[in-house]
Amino acid sequence: MTALPLRRSPDRLIRLAILAGLVASVAATYLIRAGDGGSAGFVFVCSWSSVPPPEFPDVLTTFAIEPIPIYLVLIAAVWYLRVRGRAQAARSRAVVPRRRGASYLGGLALVLFTVFGPIAAYDGTFLTLHMVQHFILITIAPPLILAGSPMTLWLIASGKERRRRTIYPVLHAATFRAITHPLVGLALFATVPTLWYVTPAFEESLGNAPLHFVGYAIFLIAGIHYWWPIVGANPTRWNLAYPVRMVYLLALVPIHAFLGLLFHEPDNVIYEQLAEIPRTWGPSALLDQQIAGAFMFVGGEAIGLIAMLLVAFQWARHEEQLGRRLDAADDRGNEWRPVERRRG
Repeated sequence: MTALPLRRSPDRLIRLAILAGLVASVAATYLIRAGDGGSAGFVFVCSWSSVPPPEFPDVLTTFAIEPIPIYLVLIAAVWYLRVRGRAQAARSRAVVPRRRGASYLGGLALVLFTVFGPIAAYDGTFLTLHMVQHFILITIAPPLILAGSPMTLWLIASGKERRRRTIYPVLHAATFRAITHPLVGLALFATVPTLWYVTPAFEESLGNAPLHFVGYAIFLIAGIHYWWPIVGANPTRWNLAYPVRMVYLLALVPIHAFLGLLFHEPDNVIYEQLAEIPRTWGPSALLDQQIAGAFMFVGGEAIGLIAMLLVAFQWARHEEQLGRRLDAADDRGNEWRPVERRRG
């Protein structure tokens, strides 16, 4: 009797594990939301909608858990590790240095801690904590994730035939080229946070958990789109010259400055729902709003300056490498230049 081939069994096991994880996350969501939370050692775990009033030092050990979004982030990590393994198997040498893999996973870990830790537990109480989330999701986590070269690895792992038939036609399409234009990323980076705060969206999200987490996702997507042409670790149709990158990064300063002034200048609480939340600990609603504005103003300028310095360093290193290659090419030309024979 001929044995059945088992080459597809690992893929089937992975699909089963993904399905089992989804079922478990849905069940865990139901169980967490059915109660008021509970303690696991010194940590208090609850859903985002059942966070207790802030009291020190409990605010440092209260974790708001939403299993389904956590499951999606973990899937992104598993996908990356699997794609990285396939890409390295397709090449005889390491495709991506370990530091890039650590950058991608570190970016996802930062997202997890930001939207499912103590910061997330009280982001509906303190505007400053929500600004910290906003800042991390749109400014810090995206470049870390992109530095892991996920798109480059995916293209290598897909194989030549799949790239030619399926992926390249999409990447080379005029529609995809227009959507991924850096100006679109710049527009998203400016309009997403602005519309989130000046329209009723933010205040509505304070009592709506799905909308709250959709806001997280939109901020992260806008940040990834903005940073894509700057990080340069993934293929793109828009390779910005270094001077253009410097100008592109200047957008960080006025956008965060506008949001900072939006919250710091008023002498009244902008969001009535935040003013009505009982506070047994922490700053008042107005002081909290002013701290949030100062954080956005100072943090935005700091990150903009740091990013511009990094691009300037890359620019200088690029020019130095280019100069070395030109010098080497000139030396080779002088070495192999034919010597004219004298006529006797």
